[in-house]
Amino acid sequence: MRKPTEKPYFAIREPESEENRPIHEQIEIRAYQIYIEHGRVDGHDLEDWLQAERELAAKPVNPGPMTKRATA
Repeated sequence: MRKPTEKPYFAIREPESEENRPIHEQIEIRAYQIYIEHGRVDGHDLEDWLQAERELAAKPVNPGPMTKRATA
């Protein structure tokens, strides 16, 4: 029997940081693009969604324009 404080095996991996994680809308758009690319075949929505998540998570994040930091 596991100790109550022990993490389950699926929670061992550290979560991705918020800034690196694709937002829901980006995933939704990419998943729909994948659906279209595969000939609009129904029944693969989960696979399309997971593929979109993987693709977007692998993309480098665009941090936006560089700003000059004030020095103390």
